[in-house]
Parts: sequence; structure tokens; C-alpha cells
Amino acid sequence: MQETIQHELKKVINQLLNLKRPDNESQIQQLQSEGKALGYFPRDFGMDEWDWPQGIGLYGLNKLTKPDGSKEYQDFFVKWANDQIERGLPLKNVNTMAPLLTLMDLPSVEKLALEWMQWVENECPRTKENGIQHVTSGNTSKFELNLHDQEIWIDTLFMVVLFTAKMGKKYNNAAWMNEAAYQFALHIKKIFNPGNSLFFHGYDFANENNFSEAHWCRGNSWFTLAAPEFLEIMQDSMTQESRDLIFGTYKAQVDKLLQLQHENGLWHTLLDDKDSYTEVSGSAAITAGILKGIRLGLLDSSYLEPCRKAVAAVLKNISEDGTVLNVSAGTPICETKEDYKKIVFAPTAYGQALTIVLLAEALFHKEL
Repeated sequence: MQETIQHELKKVINQLLNLKRPDNESQIQQLQSEGKALGYFPRDFGMDEWDWPQGIGLYGLNKLTKPDGSKEYQDFFVKWANDQIERGLPLKNVNTMAPLLTLMDLPSVEKLALEWMQWVENECPRTKENGIQHVTSGNTSKFELNLHDQEIWIDTLFMVVLFTAKMGKKYNNAAWMNEAAYQFALHIKKIFNPGNSLFFHGYDFANENNFSEAHWCRGNSWFTLAAPEFLEIMQDSMTQESRDLIFGTYKAQVDKLLQLQHENGLWHTLLDDKDSYTEVSGSAAITAGILKGIRLGLLDSSYLEPCRKAVAAVLKNISEDGTVLNVSAGTPICETKEDYKKIVFAPTAYGQALTIVLLAEALFHKEL
């Protein structure tokens, strides 16, 4: 399987770097205007914007290394960052922080990364209990904001909290590392459902509820992927209590996810609703997170078999030109669980990238 993975990985990378908008874009827009489809956001396509889909794209590419151990796409990162800065960066928010998880390692971006980290520390909107409010870019402009007042979303852990942890480690800043650990704890406290070991999409402090209480696949996958990444970043720079909380939640979630894996190897977009479609980007991220957990010694080898099944399923969803198929488009917190089923399929930068993350992680596991 390793040769197949390498072959498909090259195709997916090439398509990420050259991703075009969907052929049926006008049809999707029409369905959305009629309320029959949801989730179509032009920023999700290709690498031409500075937002979270592209941040996940950079993260995926950053998982690839040359035989000598150097980063394969370092020159691309430098050029991409310079081009974006020259064009004008979007307003600071949780989602536009995502590219810095990768770019912060570039000397030319160090000053910018520190500036944006100061925003996280001192200026970003906060909820009750000092949660990082999930502020996003406007639906039509990068110079507008959706404030999502008093809301925390599970996505935040990946989009900004990993960056906060990594910056804390790089600059030996205890306050930043403690902030990252606190945000993990708060999001677990408010969004994790201990009754079934799955995450809701978010929490609303204003109404003290979890919205429609949807267990959304890609939302859960952000935690499955972020948890081992966070533990690897932090190493011994966190309390045993924090480590136990994050690992225990991760292990419980993974065990539940494996119970819900569809026979085709993927997961449903509503994890506990077998009538909802199976979705590739969340499934790829879940599998990558489990495989990384195995590699770090957080999980034992008994978790390999469901991963083998999932990798094979993701490979089946890569087209001849390298497009990752059956990826759900951008998904805000929906009013009802049924609305999650209306999120359209579309080729996206994050769909490509999360598949890259999975396949790059799979290459560490020769037994797959």
C-alpha cells in the first residue's frame, strides 16, 4: 500500500496547488439561494486566500519532508506568505490565525507572528470564563467579521490554540502555554459530551446550550487531530492534570469513533446519524489523528486495523486528477441537525490538505 499512498499523495498535492472552483458552481449557488443546500464559501477553494482552508493547506504541506529531513515546501511557504502580505492580510480572527501555525517558523514572518500572538493574548474577543470567542471572517469580505458573540467552537483548538501552544514553546512563554492548556480544558468542559464521548460543534454561553447538539464529523476530527499534535508540541511543559484530561478525552473519543465507523471505512457527517452521508475530510483527519496517536505511543497497535480500512476508503475518493471527492463545504454551526445534511460537497483546500496529512502520516506506518 505504501507505493499507492505515495502515488496518490503526489496527485493530491498537485491538485491542492492548482485547485480550481467547482464546475457546477452556479448550480450550487442556486441551490443555496433556494435553501436546498448550505456551506458554499468562495474562500474555500485553492491557495489564493489567507484564511483557515489555506492554513490547513500549509499545515498539510508542512507534514512533508525531504529525505534529508528538511521541509519540502519551504520555498513555497516563503513565496506564499510574501504574496499574501503584499496583497493585504485579512482582519485578525480565529480562522485567519491558522496559516501562522506553519508560517511562524519562517524568519521573515517572525515579527508578524508575534504581532498576531499579541492579538490573541490581549485583544481577541472573549466569552464568559475567558474562552476565545470563535470570530470568523465575513461571508463575503475578508475585511469584515462575524463575531459569533459568546460562542466557542471546537474548530478553535486547531485554528488558534495549537499556534498559541507552539508560540509558547518557541519563546518559552509560560503564559502562552498556560493559555493553550486552559482553552483545551474549557472547550472539553463545555463542548465534550461525556455521555457518548463525542464533541458538539460548539457552546453558546449566552443561552447556556450546545446549539442543535450536533455531533459533526469534521468538528470532532479537529480534536482527534489536534490532541496528539498538542501533546507533542507541549511535551513536559504542561501539568499532569492537563495531560491526563486531554489524553483521557482523546482516548475516549477515539474509542467511540471506532464504534461509529461506517462499513465503507469513513464516518457519517453526523457521527451518530446513519442517514447522514459519509464525509471524507473529517474521516481523513480522524484517521490521521489516530495514526499519530499510535506513532506517539498514546494508542496501541490494535487501532491500526480500522485505520487501514479508513485509509483505503479515502484513497478510493481521490479522482484521477487528484481531487479529493465527497468533502463537505464550509460548515457554520447549523440551526438544526438536518441542516448539516444540506452542506454541499465541493473540492476544497482543506479537503486536499487533510488527505495530505493522512497520507503523510500513513507513510510512517509501514504495516498499513
